[in-house]
Amino acid sequence: MTTQDDTRPAASARERAYQAVRAGILNRDFAPGQFIEEAQACELAGVSRSPVREALNRLAAEGFLELHARRGALVKPLSATEMHDLFEVRLMVESHAVARICRERRTVPEEMAEICARHEAVSPKDLLACAELNRQFHQALVKASGNVVLLQVFDSLEANLTRISMLSLQLGLGKTDKIEREHRALIEALRHHDEAAALALLEAHLQPLPRKSEALVG
Repeated sequence: MTTQDDTRPAASARERAYQAVRAGILNRDFAPGQFIEEAQACELAGVSRSPVREALNRLAAEGFLELHARRGALVKPLSATEMHDLFEVRLMVESHAVARICRERRTVPEEMAEICARHEAVSPKDLLACAELNRQFHQALVKASGNVVLLQVFDSLEANLTRISMLSLQLGLGKTDKIEREHRALIEALRHHDEAAALALLEAHLQPLPRKSEALVG
């Protein structure tokens, strides 16, 4: 019989493996198009093969990896066309969320300001934390629209959006202080239900990577 205490180490190992490999992908320790060997991932996370396999399956389901029989896990490349398509879809999703919040005069959740405060408190050198908090802010924005399906669409883009966000920070294109100011301004426009101002701020905020940077993603 398995007790609660028996399951905790396994769950912890799975999570450690997941976080270690995910961070390796986002930090580009595992480059796009590279196969991740199980032994390499085990050494990185300090766990056995079983939790690593579970972590790789989870990351594949989220869109970070492609699993190939007998070859292993490939870090998914992202083409220039896919990047531009992704930007277009993201802008559509978040613009619709902004419009719905303003037109229906929805309350802006305090969570958005709280995420801003956490973002401002974290070191700008901690790129993983900055990218994650940025994702949480935009997820909270879409969630505030009240459209569950819209939120599901946004969440389905998470892997690629986070990779692009990390690359932007690594290249110095997404300055954290600029991001913070734009997030605060967007909250204020939403609180006043000023749709035109909020949409203009969002469009200026969500800028695609320059074409010269695209080759670094895939």
